[in-house]
Amino acid sequence: MNSNGKEYICINNQNDLNYLIERIENGPLFAEAFKFDNNRIFIELLNYFEIDYKEFKKGYFYFDENRDLHISESEFGYTWISTYGLVAKGKSTRNKFVNSCKNQYTVVSLLFEKAKEICESDRVYDVDGYEFGYLSKLTPALFHNVLFYIEVFGKAYLSLSDVNVPHTHELAKLFAKVNETIYKKSHNDTMFQAHIIAEFEKVVEYIESIPGDFKEHFVKYDDNSEDGTVIRFNIDSLDEIQKTIDMSNDFISSYYYDDDVMYLKSGLLDRLINNAMTEDEKQQIINKYGYMRRRNN
Repeated sequence: MNSNGKEYICINNQNDLNYLIERIENGPLFAEAFKFDNNRIFIELLNYFEIDYKEFKKGYFYFDENRDLHISESEFGYTWISTYGLVAKGKSTRNKFVNSCKNQYTVVSLLFEKAKEICESDRVYDVDGYEFGYLSKLTPALFHNVLFYIEVFGKAYLSLSDVNVPHTHELAKLFAKVNETIYKKSHNDTMFQAHIIAEFEKVVEYIESIPGDFKEHFVKYDDNSEDGTVIRFNIDSLDEIQKTIDMSNDFISSYYYDDDVMYLKSGLLDRLINNAMTEDEKQQIINKYGYMRRRNN
């Protein structure tokens, strides 16, 4: 068996299969993602352990509590096999910056779901109620974690672009490098630049505007006495922020796994102009997105 350099171990022939069967039967214990060279080898594995292939295909997973054997086929082309029983998959990728981005995305997503849950309660408007009081906990939690997400996202993008990731927590310095890379890699005039980076740069600009020598590297310790950041708690506002973060997470996954990344398809400005119905609409588009064609120096 051999690793393909990404996230799974390749099973290419009968010798590989025999070794895998030996590992499953006699240890040591493992939980790994595998890529089978062809379906025949995979079916042979199932047959060995008396797992009916047709039954397996109904749910694309098999679990034997007595043997602690878990086999599941992913839609992304790999097969998860665990002899520990039911355990979580390990690190998402072999890139530490992408893993950090993915982990922080999970944290931020949970916070957004909690915030929306609180907002949907009628009791949130009662200043003495639990829900209203909880907003004071959610505000710094969301603010701090969104900032950290934007930081690790920028670093993940640079890493996947084969650029040395700067050792800084300052978003302005980090995104200056991101913008430089966008033009060097011809990632400008794309959905990535217009709908993800442009939105994150609004946050970077906001951070720059906070008075009193705002300390980004100490934001998690709340060591910024003059920071009066307010988050507007309504569903539309939260959905808008979360939409950008969801899109950025989708982009990072695609940039890591795919050769052809939809978000990096160039020519966005021309496509938008061609879809405009009037000259006024065309001019509005040029005014808003024309910067994407101009290289930042």
